[in-house]
Amino acid sequence: MKAKRNAVDKLNTLLFGKDLRITEGDRYEEEREFDYTSYLPLEEYIRPQKPPRGKAYSVTDFGAKPDDPTFDNAEAINRCIDECSKNGGGIVAVSGGSFTSRTVYLKSNVTLFIEKDSSIIAHESGEGFSDMALIFAKDAENIEITGSGTINGNGHLFGRKPLYDKNITEPDDVIDVIEMRRRYRAQLRFAHPSKYGRLCVLENCKGIKIHNIIFKDSPSWTLRLTKCRNVEIYDTVINDNRHVCNTDGIDLMQTSSVKISHCFISCADDGIVLKNAIWEGCDGPMSDIHVSDCEVISCTNAFKIGTETTYPIKNVTVENSKFYMTDLYPGSVSGISLESADGSEVSDVVCRNIEMNRCTCPVFIRLCNRNRAAVVNSQSASAIEFAAKPQGKGMDKKSFDMKGKLENILIENISAEGAELPVIIAGTRTKGKTLKVKNVTFNNISIKYRQAKDVIDRRMFIPEYPKVYPECWRFRNLPSYAIWARHCDGLTIKNFLCEPVKNTVRKDFIFDDVKNIEIKFEK
Repeated sequence: MKAKRNAVDKLNTLLFGKDLRITEGDRYEEEREFDYTSYLPLEEYIRPQKPPRGKAYSVTDFGAKPDDPTFDNAEAINRCIDECSKNGGGIVAVSGGSFTSRTVYLKSNVTLFIEKDSSIIAHESGEGFSDMALIFAKDAENIEITGSGTINGNGHLFGRKPLYDKNITEPDDVIDVIEMRRRYRAQLRFAHPSKYGRLCVLENCKGIKIHNIIFKDSPSWTLRLTKCRNVEIYDTVINDNRHVCNTDGIDLMQTSSVKISHCFISCADDGIVLKNAIWEGCDGPMSDIHVSDCEVISCTNAFKIGTETTYPIKNVTVENSKFYMTDLYPGSVSGISLESADGSEVSDVVCRNIEMNRCTCPVFIRLCNRNRAAVVNSQSASAIEFAAKPQGKGMDKKSFDMKGKLENILIENISAEGAELPVIIAGTRTKGKTLKVKNVTFNNISIKYRQAKDVIDRRMFIPEYPKVYPECWRFRNLPSYAIWARHCDGLTIKNFLCEPVKNTVRKDFIFDDVKNIEIKFEK
């Protein structure tokens, strides 16, 4: 690969935004080497567990049949859950094998207990799933999912064949963001129309406990919680196919009072992500999210706020965790990504004591004005996964336009190895106005680059990209290696060390339209 672009190469960079999405072809069902992480410490997160004491109902008593992939156990499992809930709640036990099913509906006061070496597995047809989920609950309270068994979405069955014939594990000899993005997209299994939805969806529920359980091979977002509250997720493993597109690990949407701890997540898309968008059914703020002691392997962003953001998100803490990529190339797009793209006020975020390895951009902080509410509604936003263009009118053109805020952020005690881009802080200037990121502090940061050649990507200017999908790769190879910041007011940098590639021509820090900077280095 070239370290310097000629005129033809520069012309080709104009195609950076051109999508490599595969939109034709049959379902591709082969499981490839390195689709799933080779590092999977199940014994550190999942323990053998006996059913808790209490009223218990076995799904086999209601007609469920294990180990028959042609039999749909949904009716039997749901009758068992209904009976349990009707009698005041208790335990619904899934044991004795693998139970093929379409949508399972959880009810209030029910513990879904899936025993070790047993599972609920999605029907291979992808047909007949209500509410676009394998596990679904709405307006329920005091629900629990546990048992040390598995909820398997069969997600690898519902995509098209990737452009590349095999997964890439060896890094390129040049750090070239444009080529990184192309290689990532060329390994993805884009959605086939048979894709049924998400693995587990909980809506407007409270008093949720998810622990000692394995979520495997989701076809899309693995665990989605919308308008929920009082949530505990711990001792949980998410092990997805890392090339099935849109397989986020945990999605929180207008969900507050959440504790996520001691979880292992490996997925194709964002690991843990906070969203709060009107087209996703949200209508108010979310707050008080605490993430700790988690390992996240993500092909995109390990922890992310955004991109679907219209309503406020505040009081978020992420700490004592590890974000990395094990055995694929490219590595994670970013370790920490904090975004307000669609009018949301994002504030009071703390990320500390984080180890990163092979996260292309360790920290990406982005405030822009995509204003997606003006161009999508709930139907068209979901249809985009299947390569459909937004149809009809947006939900709200003006309410969120130029309203975004991103402020009061503390990033400290971060150790990152194998980086390929600087920390990026980017507000935006559009419509004659400037949206500035405000009050950001970095303290005790250590970054080491992957040792490779730096591509020379000289540009007359770096575009604002106010309305496109916000992503660190969008900015390509930047002219600095430690921090690149633009449109920011209030930036404190303490003890920030960065070891770049050898013989780099890039500067360490570049500040453009940044006010109130304080930089300190202890001797």
